Amino acid sequence: MLQLKFYPYDLKFDEVFAVSANARTGTEIIYVELTSDGKVGYGEASFPPYMKEKRSDNLNFLAALDFQAFHSIDAFEEIQNYINAFPNCLPAKAALDMALLDLKGKLSEGNVRSFFTNEPFQPIPTSFTIGIGDDAFLMRQLKKADAFPFIKIKLNGDINYVKHAIALIKSTTEKPLGVDFNQGVANKNLALALLEWLAEQGVQYAEQPLPETLIADFAWLKENSPLPIFGDESIQTIEDIESKHHLFAGVNIKLMKCGGLTKAYQMAKLARQYNLKLMLGCMAESVCAITAAANLANLFDKVDLDGHLMMTNDLFTGVTLENGHLLLSTAAGMGVKKK
Repeated sequence: MLQLKFYPYDLKFDEVFAVSANARTGTEIIYVELTSDGKVGYGEASFPPYMKEKRSDNLNFLAALDFQAFHSIDAFEEIQNYINAFPNCLPAKAALDMALLDLKGKLSEGNVRSFFTNEPFQPIPTSFTIGIGDDAFLMRQLKKADAFPFIKIKLNGDINYVKHAIALIKSTTEKPLGVDFNQGVANKNLALALLEWLAEQGVQYAEQPLPETLIADFAWLKENSPLPIFGDESIQTIEDIESKHHLFAGVNIKLMKCGGLTKAYQMAKLARQYNLKLMLGCMAESVCAITAAANLANLFDKVDLDGHLMMTNDLFTGVTLENGHLLLSTAAGMGVKKK
């Protein structure tokens, strides 16, 4: 019989992490454990402020689940259908999907990534993300990014900050840069001016410059932007790809937004049909969720799985980094262990 355990946890950061909409020193988490036949599958739900989902609602959802009818992981699809019949609570569903796949892998002595691809895992380069801050903060973060092949910069709609931060970073490193506005630009004309300037500086792409509600403005911006624009907050689920694929050159898929590895894989396949570039992203998460996502990394054009690097109280070990490249364990399941 499957046994479900879950508990809240608060991840703490080593420094304040700021984006265009907020600054914080930690993130609310729920951890999930599914047990069967002496094996445990792990999963994680993360709740950054910009998500509409609340941890309290997701805890109530998990408390309402009843796995008594499922005697083993052999009922994998039935369990997934049961979970997905409930509305909303996508982070908790992501955690459950991770835990189910981790448990399935451990019980079958197989690796989770083999459920999605037959290609052997290769070390995957990931970008290092730098939040918004003063010069001293930016320089500290750049030092941390030394080993990484690519840097992503969080920006806002303040043209003076944008130009200063990019100039400072470019004076320190020649590494390729991408930027993420997190909806921080107020209107399409300012967004275009910023994107044109960033293109002149050699920036390679921009994520989500405008609020997700400005659908018509995104269509205009895509037509006029010199940089490819990736949708993040605008692209939460597979339904968003169906309805908004024409607004973007690429999409940033995250497990917490869509409901887990299974849903992320489905989104990636559909996005390819629309000739969209694929980025695999993350929230502020521990090694548990980052390792889960890394099992899909070979399927994506860009990988931004660094949300665990700022944590001071991580409960898990799993994916490791070597010269800015993700390395996965060959162990059964997702490749995570609880400390």
